[in-house]
Amino acid sequence: MYTMAPEYSPQLWSVTTGSSPVADYAIANWGSNSYNSGLGGPGKSKSSADATQITDAEKAGATIVGYIGTNYGTQGTGYTQADIEDQMNQWYDWYGVTNFFLDETPTATTYESLYGDLLSYAQQNISVGATTWLNMGNYPASSSWMSYGSEFGDWESGSAPTAPPSWMIHYQPILFFGVMNDTPDNSTDIAGGVSDVESAHAAIGFVTDDDTYQTYTSSYWDTFAADAGTTNVHCLS
Repeated sequence: MYTMAPEYSPQLWSVTTGSSPVADYAIANWGSNSYNSGLGGPGKSKSSADATQITDAEKAGATIVGYIGTNYGTQGTGYTQADIEDQMNQWYDWYGVTNFFLDETPTATTYESLYGDLLSYAQQNISVGATTWLNMGNYPASSSWMSYGSEFGDWESGSAPTAPPSWMIHYQPILFFGVMNDTPDNSTDIAGGVSDVESAHAAIGFVTDDDTYQTYTSSYWDTFAADAGTTNVHCLS
């Protein structure tokens, strides 16, 4: 299984990208933006220190994905399509990021066109290879969603996942990512968290004991990364 890490604090950056093993995917988040008072984003201006952080992580082997809150597709103040596109541009202009973690994505199919438009915007205006990671935290309501994003967050919880819908088996696990939080810091539970991510038909994942994604120890990360590395779910034909 590929590892991902929500880089929501200096400790997460240090532990998961500062030394081996390095997260395969690092969700960059500077905890502020110019549009809303939500969970974070690219910041309010370019930071040389943040740019160095991203460059160092990339050199170490991490793929950077820039965090943007979407408030479940409401398009309310600070969360309009234009606001989200502006933040995509900031991530790219300031830090060269072309992958975007769109948090708080709803599962309902009525929002597909909005998120499809965001993917099209990124690929047409930022990079043809741009990707959008739609963090739903639960299974998409329909397979039709698969045309409107690049990666899909199909589980984010401290509870073991329910069985995925039958249509998901027709799509490779590499298209899905999952997060198990509130997982106790011991080898048995961490290994169980990795298994839970895979049970949600996901080949990318993160396991933690802190559901705020602010604290993380090196020993926990080493155990999680080792467990993830023993699985072969990402070795897809």
